[in-house]
Amino acid sequence: MSDAFTDKVIEQFPTTVLRRECRDVAPLNATLAALIRELRGSEANAAPGSSTHGGFQTDTSFLYRDHPAVKALQQLIYHGVQSYLPRYFQSNLLTPPKGVESRLWGWAVIMRPGDYNAPHVHPDAHVSGVYYVEVPEFSESNADETEPGGSLVFLDPRASASMYHLKGRRYTHNCTPTAGTLLVFPSYHMHTVFPYRCPGERISVAFNARLTLT
Repeated sequence: MSDAFTDKVIEQFPTTVLRRECRDVAPLNATLAALIRELRGSEANAAPGSSTHGGFQTDTSFLYRDHPAVKALQQLIYHGVQSYLPRYFQSNLLTPPKGVESRLWGWAVIMRPGDYNAPHVHPDAHVSGVYYVEVPEFSESNADETEPGGSLVFLDPRASASMYHLKGRRYTHNCTPTAGTLLVFPSYHMHTVFPYRCPGERISVAFNARLTLT
C-alpha cells in the first residue's frame, strides 16, 4: 500500500528551542554566583516592575561588566546564539540572510523559595535565553509535571490551537535546568517560572539579542 502514495511532512511555523549543557563550567559558575550575590548587597533591585516577583534582579547591563567571568559568560552565550541562529532563520525567513549583526544584553536573577516569573515575552529582541549559574537539586516532589517549581515553562505560542479542546493536549513544555544549562529561544515564545520551591537559591542570567540582517 505504501507504494500508492508519497508523503512529505512540512513543518509550518515551528517554534524551536536550543538546550545546551555546558561542560567544565563549575569554576566559572562559582565566580559568577559570588559576583551576583555581591551585587545583590551593593546595588538596587531592578526586579520591581519586571516579570520577576520576589527575587533580586540586576539591571540589563550585567553582560557589559568589565569582569573576566562575565566576559567568559558573554562568549559562552554568544556562541550558543550563533549555533541557534541557522535553525531560527530556517523557521522564520524565506531566504537565509547574507550577513548578521547582533546586539546582546542581559541581567542576573536570584530566586528564593516562593519567588517566580510571571508569563512574559521579550518584545524588544528577536532571540532570548537564559544561562543557569546555580540550581539546587530538584527532588521528585518539586520537579513534577503539574507544578515544576523553578523550572522554565514555555506556553504554546499558537493562540488559535486552543480553539477546540483535545483530550491530552499539551499546553506547556517544562525545561528543568541544572547548573550550566543554556536555553535559547525566539523572543516571542511566552514563558514563565512557577513559584520556586527548593531550599537555597537559584541564580541565572537572562539575555536578549537584537538582530540586524543584510
